Order: sequence, then structure tokens, then C-alpha cells
Amino acid sequence: MQNQQKADGELLHVFGKVVSILLILALLTILGFKYFSSVDNVGAQSFKREHTKLINMLAMVKAQWFTQGRPDLMPLDWNSFDGNAPNKHEQPELALIKMSKGGWPLPNQRDMVGCEQLWSQLLGRETEKQHVVTAFDVSGNVCSYIDNNSAQLRYDLETGRVKFLTKD
Repeated sequence: MQNQQKADGELLHVFGKVVSILLILALLTILGFKYFSSVDNVGAQSFKREHTKLINMLAMVKAQWFTQGRPDLMPLDWNSFDGNAPNKHEQPELALIKMSKGGWPLPNQRDMVGCEQLWSQLLGRETEKQHVVTAFDVSGNVCSYIDNNSAQLRYDLETGRVKFLTKD
């Protein structure tokens, strides 16, 4: 009889461990699903920040365009906006950018490669490193930048308007 009670006790102990492990696995599964469903949200928020940066950069470029007398080709001088005087010994090579008659930056060539270069000139990062796909719509004269969550930034080369579109 004592052996039976000992076996029952061990069986209850093993059963308790199995139930505990199952509860932990269920909790980890729920947390995992919540985490991975929020990863897409974080990516969309990151691209939303790129939208805000692009709008700010376009405004700064247009302000620079006004102060330089509305040139057709303009060097981008970011030092004039951050308050740092350039070091006389270190003159950075300024990027030249084409400007529209309305004061909006234009790509050097009106195709996908030109739109990628424009993104790089304005935001300082390559689209490939950010996993952004670039497209150029010839009929609408629009550069489109699409992230891996299907969010899209559309920059109208004629009006300077930037639209942020999501799949929702």
C-alpha cells in the first residue's frame, strides 16, 4: 500500500510539473504573438518618422533656395541650418541638387535611380539600407518610396507635396 501512495505522489508531482510547463508555454505563446504583431506597427512608425523628416528637409531646402536667389542648381549646405560654422580646414563637398521653378528638389534623372539619389541627398541614407523600394510614376511625375510593410511616401515633383499612405 505504501508503494502505491508513493507512486501516486510521484504521479501528482509529475502532473503538477506538466501543468506548470503548459501554462508557461501558453503564456509565452500569447506574448510572442503580441510581440510579433507589434513589429509591423513599429516599422510603420519608423517610416512615419521618415515622412516627417522628408517634409522638414523639403522646407529647409526651399528656404535655402529662397536665400540663395532661386537658383536652378543649388548646393545643399546643411551647416547653415544647424548653427555650426564650417571649419576652414575641412570644407565638405556640397551636394548639388536640381530645383524646380517652384523651389522643390528634383532628381537628376526622372526615373527610379534618380528618385533613389534624391532620397539619399535629402535624408542622408540609401534606400537599400532602409529596405525601401523606389518607384517613379512618369504620368504623375511622382517619386514613390515603399517600405516592407507596404507603407508608401509619394513625393510630387511639381508641387512638392508629400503623401504618406498605408495599406490600412
